[in-house]
Amino acid sequence: MSFLKKISCLLVIFLVLVNLIGREGIASDGEVTLKEAIDIGMQRAKEWNINATLTKVTSVDETKGGSRGETGKRFIWTMFFNVPGSDDYVIIGISEKKITFFRPGKQSPDPTIPYDEIKLDSPDVLQLAKDKYGLKQGKDWATGYHFTLDSIDGTPILDVVGNDRDNRFARISFNAQNGDVVSAIHKLPYGGGLLSKRNGTDNLTKKGMAIMGVVAKNNNLVVWGDKKPTQFSTTRQPFIEWRHNGGETWTELQANSYVTHAWFDGNDQLYAATEKELWAGITPKSKGTKILSLDHTIEIVDYSINNHIAVLSNGKVYYTTNHGESWSQATVPKPFYAVQISDNGDLIGLTEKRKILQKTTDEWNEITMPKSNDEPWDMKVIKNRLFITTKSGIWTQDLQEGIWRNIKVEEEVVKFIKKGEELFGYTHRGEAIYSINTKDEKKPEKVFDAVDFIVQDVDITGDTLWIATIPNYSWEEMTIPQKR
Repeated sequence: MSFLKKISCLLVIFLVLVNLIGREGIASDGEVTLKEAIDIGMQRAKEWNINATLTKVTSVDETKGGSRGETGKRFIWTMFFNVPGSDDYVIIGISEKKITFFRPGKQSPDPTIPYDEIKLDSPDVLQLAKDKYGLKQGKDWATGYHFTLDSIDGTPILDVVGNDRDNRFARISFNAQNGDVVSAIHKLPYGGGLLSKRNGTDNLTKKGMAIMGVVAKNNNLVVWGDKKPTQFSTTRQPFIEWRHNGGETWTELQANSYVTHAWFDGNDQLYAATEKELWAGITPKSKGTKILSLDHTIEIVDYSINNHIAVLSNGKVYYTTNHGESWSQATVPKPFYAVQISDNGDLIGLTEKRKILQKTTDEWNEITMPKSNDEPWDMKVIKNRLFITTKSGIWTQDLQEGIWRNIKVEEEVVKFIKKGEELFGYTHRGEAIYSINTKDEKKPEKVFDAVDFIVQDVDITGDTLWIATIPNYSWEEMTIPQKR
């Protein structure tokens, strides 16, 4: 063989290897295609019952790395088999080519899928989905590409799940016999935005955004959330914006990370919490001063009327009574669902098992419920007054005098929203919002019917009610994108 021929052969081999590495380098030896997974599961199913027949296959999310479906392969698959003419069935799971789950049982039989009718494999339909619809890997949930096989009206249907070009959840369904597209759908948002109610008039702005929070005070209005949310993420394009003196112009504020809480203190200074930090004195010209930085995620933030602050993170409560100049710590005795701080600096916690605890010196003592068989769903502290909501209604107690009083309600309130001295309550499924008087035991007033909205937050200033909402999502038909 001449030298030039040798060089040519080596070059061809090199190009082939580069191509293979480009396509398979991110894969793993433990990943398999849908049909390869069926082969492994079928062998075990036949050992269980020689008449076992396939009814369903689905890939499973995992954190093993690999290609995450980019090559049409996944590490983990789950298969369902039944025995025709009986109610016997078995679920078989495989991980990295090995049987890791085997559970027989009995149920009404599902339609079977004859194996010889499955002509296309997961890499085949993945390529079709990419070519026709520009399907991309899923993020946040159902990461990468996922695959399911079902029998629908006697036809084996192979689905590919991922994201469309705009990162919205999408599913393309193919006839596994011939590759025809059966359906192509994606989850589109509807609703979402900042709603204001004034004198019976509704106005929706920031349409389509996920408004996660709103705070209003003295003609200042601040909102935060995500400009381009998806069904499984509201942190893709996070923002926090300020509108001053009732104007129409919004100013975007600086933030190192997505904002989870924000409020104004008594001097109209803006505070904000991000994932692991607290900032004070935020203005359109300055991101303010960092007053707390933690190693772990901030789970809950509360502040009192005189701006004592309490933060729950990794089993500890960090609290300050001097606007963040210095901080104290208290270890949480049991996992907390909520934590509050009073104007007197008292710490109150609601445990995940729905016990109310108050910190006194170095101990947490339980506060006795007004009714022994009642269970608090939520709690807030305003000034030095504790509010809890239960199946029997809303109860309030002055933390110093210790006497419970009952507030009658028309509907069960399951969650509170506290904004300064204002208290609001959600009903079941968030269908209505009530304003709760915090100065006496007057009957709460319904201020918003929320049946058509997913409400995240609410505040009031003057005669205007501000309502932060996020989009809902529905399956809609996809069109084949035009080539760009």
